[in-house]
Amino acid sequence: ITWTKQIKAVLKQDPEQALKDGQDPTPDVELTFWRHKANNLNAIFDQLQSPRIRRVLRALDLAKSTYCTTFSRLCKEVYTARLEANDNVKFLRTLEDWFDKLSSAEDFPACEDLFKPMLHVVLLIWKNSRHYNTPARLVVLMREVCNSIIEQACNYVSGETIFQKIDAEETHLAVVEIKTLLRVCGSFKATYKEYKRTADAECPANQWRIQNNALFSRLDAFLERCHDVLDF
Repeated sequence: ITWTKQIKAVLKQDPEQALKDGQDPTPDVELTFWRHKANNLNAIFDQLQSPRIRRVLRALDLAKSTYCTTFSRLCKEVYTARLEANDNVKFLRTLEDWFDKLSSAEDFPACEDLFKPMLHVVLLIWKNSRHYNTPARLVVLMREVCNSIIEQACNYVSGETIFQKIDAEETHLAVVEIKTLLRVCGSFKATYKEYKRTADAECPANQWRIQNNALFSRLDAFLERCHDVLDF
């Protein structure tokens, strides 16, 4: 029974949990999550295939135990979830280099060059994956990409450096940096909308039916604060 509870706990693991908990995970966390879940489910699956467990199941079946049906159902859930997790890892790995480039970019304006190829891969995943092609999956991934962009934007220009430039009578430089930040972030949103139109046209049976505020609420709040600084 304890082992059954542990299996159910693994099955219930949700990539959206960090967002629900008020954290701001970046997209590398998504790949790490699915790798971890896949490893756990693969290990559980191997144990379920072991001679020892098969003997236990046979004994339960012979004894006509009601637990046998419950456990068989759980085994099927493990099998299905394992296929999904491994499939998600396979497809998300194709984004790993783009995630790394975004998170390690030293030139924030150059991040703009990453958006089209990254979203092109996201669209390919949507079209070819058997599992990573639902609004719930896309929402989590895009919110995490937004978090990474915000993180890089803050590295590029912080409130402290802005006010240092103002104090040094270099307000014009601060304005240029903020406008650059707004342009790059706006470019990501525009690129997403471009690929959404492509997805809707090429996948009429499975369009990107997601409200913008579900994806960009934190990024929009960040951009609003930047506009406030410009107005100041």
